Amino acid sequence: MRTIIWFIRAVFYLVAALPCKIKATRLRDSGDYAAFRKYADDKVQDWARKMLSNAGVTVEVHGLENLTGKPAIFVANHQSDFDIMLLLGYLDAPHGIVAKDSLSKVPMIGFWMSSIDCIFIDRNNPRKALKTMNEAGKIVVDGRSIIIFPEGTRSCKDEIGEFKAGAFKTAFKYNLPVVPLAIDGTYKVMEGNKGKRIRPAHVILTVLPEIETDGIDKDAQKDFGDEIKKIIEDGREETRRKISKSKGGIS
Repeated sequence: MRTIIWFIRAVFYLVAALPCKIKATRLRDSGDYAAFRKYADDKVQDWARKMLSNAGVTVEVHGLENLTGKPAIFVANHQSDFDIMLLLGYLDAPHGIVAKDSLSKVPMIGFWMSSIDCIFIDRNNPRKALKTMNEAGKIVVDGRSIIIFPEGTRSCKDEIGEFKAGAFKTAFKYNLPVVPLAIDGTYKVMEGNKGKRIRPAHVILTVLPEIETDGIDKDAQKDFGDEIKKIIEDGREETRRKISKSKGGIS
């Protein structure tokens, strides 16, 4: 029943957001980009949090003090479709996400994602995918952060998959800082239930310290994805230990 109600509410929110889309379009067309972006950020963050709440998801965030305010490439492990809502709803602000191109075709979703600088990647076309990643780099150079999932697809489980080396080429090309994000538990909401039912879950997001890419040589770049994956795995485990200790568990 929770799953049916969640999807009904999701459709309702999309329909109810039509007047908001009209207002956002007017702000964009007026040339007042700051007002347009603030309005879009507020609406997207509110939507993301409501979707998680409606699914019975509680969220715990650690490490927000590691956010410097500088534009960066956020790099996260990818457990679930709910990762997008988590990151849009619970970082310092909604940031653009490099997402699969099918999302751009979803009514309303495509508009709002584009409004916050999300860009859409065709994973079946390497040439277009490379062009998309270059666009992501330019967004950060222009002063706005972007989020990528180096696994390229959902793991649908606790274990983190291989981080594709190509996901970091843009960071090296433009000497952009990388901020690792550890996502813990989103797969339990739906994918861990054979993708058929939405169930309540407690989700933990850990923001880890920023890593500069300027000065990393070619040989070190080859192993950078593995290093970031290890940082995320270790960061996730450290947060789990802290939570267990705070609850009186054994660290």
